[in-house]
Amino acid sequence: MSSGTRNGEIRIVGVTKRFGDMTAVRDLSLTIPDRSYCCLLGPSGCGKTTILRMIAGHETPTTGEIRIGGAAVTGLSPVQRGTAMMFQSYALFPHRSVLDNVAFSLKLRGASKADRHRQARDLLAKVRMERFADRLPAQLSGGQQQRAALSAHVLPSHHANAFFLTRQRQNIKKRILPRQLQDLLDDGIRHVAEKANIVGFELLDDAVRP
Repeated sequence: MSSGTRNGEIRIVGVTKRFGDMTAVRDLSLTIPDRSYCCLLGPSGCGKTTILRMIAGHETPTTGEIRIGGAAVTGLSPVQRGTAMMFQSYALFPHRSVLDNVAFSLKLRGASKADRHRQARDLLAKVRMERFADRLPAQLSGGQQQRAALSAHVLPSHHANAFFLTRQRQNIKKRILPRQLQDLLDDGIRHVAEKANIVGFELLDDAVRP
């Protein structure tokens, strides 16, 4: 999918996903306009994560079609379809510093070291993580890893057609800088809502509402 398209409209057409004898998603059809923000809300096990993974390119539908910006994307990788996803696990590179983890997506896009480190430090400052920039993930607490991961995944959303969050609000530890974490999450949401041709998704279990 061409990065120049920059059209985030997502169309799910008659999509079914089966895992063996179990049907996770059945005949789903849904259109999400570009420049919008969508929250999937439902009980655990109802298929929310599977839907996001199929749109993002981490699962392939058993039947049906997914289109982003008018182009069929079934079979394309996440990079090819222009999606960014923050998983429930933090997915930090264990051998890279916090700074390099946050800046990694910009490195892939060819940004200079100075530019990508500047942007990464700006995000780390928002969650008071700048003093941990040179540490490895294993040297961080669980709450610190979450802040680093959220920074790392908010940054590439500024360059994607679609951005996905999975249960990050309910993972936030209320006693650890809740305002800074919420502000960073909301900054990503506002960017998705305001940036032309981008769609944002958030996944929540029905017991946890924003």
